[in-house]
Amino acid sequence: MSVNAIFRQYRTHLLDFLWLVHKGEVTPEAREVMEEARRAHHASFAEAQMIASPEVLAELDGMTTALSEVYRRTMCLEEGNPDRDGSFDEIRADFQRLWIRWERMRDVMRTDLGVVTGS
Repeated sequence: MSVNAIFRQYRTHLLDFLWLVHKGEVTPEAREVMEEARRAHHASFAEAQMIASPEVLAELDGMTTALSEVYRRTMCLEEGNPDRDGSFDEIRADFQRLWIRWERMRDVMRTDLGVVTGS
């Protein structure tokens, strides 16, 4: 449950930061909140690597890779050096794809815990 919550918080803080970049309102405090969430995510992922089943770990690894890429693209945009396809709208669309991936990851985690899904 902890890894799910921390991954979710990281994704939320990353989206909030993207909006601050878009509005030109990034502050040192906002950057620190973002980095704190990122550090918590890394620590949580490291812990999960020691105890998660192979199926869950594969989902967490994929989500971590996807979040890292969104982070990188957001930072490039914030620094004024965006990827060719790294506009605010294109990065924001990445969050839609993350949500779909998130649902799949959550279902794998729930199945691993023996929780029956409602679908």
